[in-house]
Amino acid sequence: MSFPAVEQFERILTKSAPYMANSVNKGRGYSPKWEGEFDEALAHIFNGDEEKLTKATKGYIRFALDAVRLQKRFEKELQYIAKTYAEAANAVYHNRDYMFDLYLPGILISQYLWTHHYHQLQFFQTKFAPLIRSAPDKRFADVGVGTGFYSRQALAADPEVRGVAFDISEHSLAYARMQIGAFGLDNRWRAENRNIITDPPAEKYPFVISVEVLEHLEDPVAFIRGLKNMLAPGGRAFITAAITAPNEDHIYLYNNCEEVVAELQQGGFEVVEYQEDLAYLPKAGEPVPRIGAFIVR
Repeated sequence: MSFPAVEQFERILTKSAPYMANSVNKGRGYSPKWEGEFDEALAHIFNGDEEKLTKATKGYIRFALDAVRLQKRFEKELQYIAKTYAEAANAVYHNRDYMFDLYLPGILISQYLWTHHYHQLQFFQTKFAPLIRSAPDKRFADVGVGTGFYSRQALAADPEVRGVAFDISEHSLAYARMQIGAFGLDNRWRAENRNIITDPPAEKYPFVISVEVLEHLEDPVAFIRGLKNMLAPGGRAFITAAITAPNEDHIYLYNNCEEVVAELQQGGFEVVEYQEDLAYLPKAGEPVPRIGAFIVR
């Protein structure tokens, strides 16, 4: 079977960053359906446009190199670079060039190329999406929507799913609208610029999604309580956190999944099930980047 969009991406990546040439071939080993999913995403979002895909690919390369640089520093210092939430927001979330040229395409492509990101996606697809499909009320809220990737996954779970996304960044919302629109799902989804802590929505949702937001905050427990207040009685939430994984906007350090579990419980949730995924196998004592994904009630 041919996957022309993946082949186009692989050619651009190999030309732009030969040292990453094996990334696509490595991804083919993640899952039998990996290449088809990645090809579908690239085909819908970039539609064969060489210039747009090249720009996104170069953004991903910069994003990945920044992650490596910051990880090497973290291995020595075992702490994130000190900064406030306001500083991170101004430098990243409200910086259009940074968001569109590096951050958002970097995150989008990493969902398929980074081992732990793709395995987290599989956890969502096999464990959380079936809960949405089987529910009589299939509404969800996606808080900290980022690129719109997980909103798209939820909408794709069932044609009756309806969703709303909240984010503090107009640039994230614009990118998410682009992705959802590219898949023709925007008639079942809307997005709002909203801080759910200072301006909580009145509506309750049977499903809440929040992917890799906790590590961006000075007080994650306050945010967790905000998510709990949005969840309807009997509802379920899919919440993830980056662990020992520095980034330009990561300010709250989790050292293990147990720390995340403790804060989820402190915020009023019960953890039903969780999965931890590592970016790579660590050497003894090495603080490898990882993700914890939690289904809570």
